[in-house]
Amino acid sequence: MKKGQPMTIAFDTIDEAAVRDCEERLKLAMLASDVSALDALLADDLIIIDHQGRRVDKAQDIEVHRTGVLKLADIEFLDVAIKPLDNAALVSVRAKVSGAYYDEKFSEKLIYTRVWQRNGDSWIVVLAHFSRITM
Repeated sequence: MKKGQPMTIAFDTIDEAAVRDCEERLKLAMLASDVSALDALLADDLIIIDHQGRRVDKAQDIEVHRTGVLKLADIEFLDVAIKPLDNAALVSVRAKVSGAYYDEKFSEKLIYTRVWQRNGDSWIVVLAHFSRITM
């Protein structure tokens, strides 16, 4: 290693892999409207800002899955960027998402920004934001 270069620490790689796995588990839970899995992956004090700028909490997010208001048919990750931090990770995901909201079908390209925080031996989402994109 050359002087002045940051050292890569092994746990960064492990944390990134763990967070990638959590992103995949979150995607599968959303697709299946698996409220038990969502409950485990989302912080109790979760804050979500949706594509219309509305603030949504964990209970509201889970409720649209529980009631079938939101039915996701497909989530295709286009790219995922992860920035590991000391006890958290910042994640940016571009995705094609399709499904139905109040029985109205949709197909969108979205970008999600999530903050995952280490919670003991697991990871939970503490903050999320998503917006429509055209790219």
